[in-house]
Amino acid sequence: MHALDALSYVLENQPELGAEGRVLFLRAQPCAVLERFQGRLTCEQPWKPRAVALEDSGFTVSRDNTGTFQTVLLLPERQRETIFGDIARAYELLAEGGTLVVALHNDWGAKRTEQQLAEIAGEVQTISKHHSRVFWTTKTSAWDAAKLAAWKEAAAMRRVLDGRFWSAPGLFHWDEIDDGSRLLTEHLPKNLSGAAADLGAGWGYLSDHLLRTCPNIRSLDCYEADGAALECIRRNLGNTPTAIRPKLHWTDVTAGLGAGKFDVIIMNPPFHDGRDADPLLGIKFITVAASSLRNGGELWLVANKHLPYENMMKECFETARTVIEKGSFKILHGTHPQAHVQKHSSARPRRGR
Repeated sequence: MHALDALSYVLENQPELGAEGRVLFLRAQPCAVLERFQGRLTCEQPWKPRAVALEDSGFTVSRDNTGTFQTVLLLPERQRETIFGDIARAYELLAEGGTLVVALHNDWGAKRTEQQLAEIAGEVQTISKHHSRVFWTTKTSAWDAAKLAAWKEAAAMRRVLDGRFWSAPGLFHWDEIDDGSRLLTEHLPKNLSGAAADLGAGWGYLSDHLLRTCPNIRSLDCYEADGAALECIRRNLGNTPTAIRPKLHWTDVTAGLGAGKFDVIIMNPPFHDGRDADPLLGIKFITVAASSLRNGGELWLVANKHLPYENMMKECFETARTVIEKGSFKILHGTHPQAHVQKHSSARPRRGR
């Protein structure tokens, strides 16, 4: 929240920023100072929980905006390529003479980012606050177009792993198969059947494996909170040798999956909220999964060995076991959700697609 606090401070004390015209907030988060842009503000936020928080605060969230804006506010994530890719996109969306305002935590490379922006854009104004830097500059035709194009390309979705998959910088293990997911695929039975779901599907590695190796799967739903992953999943699963066309949901799994029920759920649940470790996330994934399974359904998951999931698995399933521990990971398997979990169904309305 430090960078958001710093941005709020600057907007409150520099009233000329965003004083006129349309305002776009990239990777937006709710804050009170945004009220000054009422009627002129458009928010983009690919992370579903934050998008919901914005909507709950009364802000409109849209995706893939076009046209031009007089002011673009940017609150980047930590990943280097995505920071500069966002700056390149902001330039494209700015009107000539418009202002780009970037807020970044010092530990995420704020000073270096500011320096590189100054190299391509010229004069940059800056304020340091809350262990962060907020810096802004004006769009002119003198910006280094070649450098902007290189930043945009470096952040773009591309083929990875010898061209087999599509992925993009900023996604979890975006250019490699993480060891935990690989271990899970080595132990998933090939006779899994029925309606399946992948919770926190990422760019689709586990889902791809399921469709390629389990011929008795009849449907697949993929749930992912990061909107940037959805097109990667769509492309990756469109090439599997099966007639199944998976349903993709831009969804915060911890808020529930709706009233649907599944026979099989697989997952490599996150244990970070943003950049902060939060083992409760995985526990929430387990409870949502158990409440979303049919009576005889089963859950397969991989987790870091140190995460305390076993007790929750026993609370949620009649049968729960550790399949294997290897390296830094463990595979857990639960079958037949407990009756009390089934009654506490996650039948909230879906805010996804």
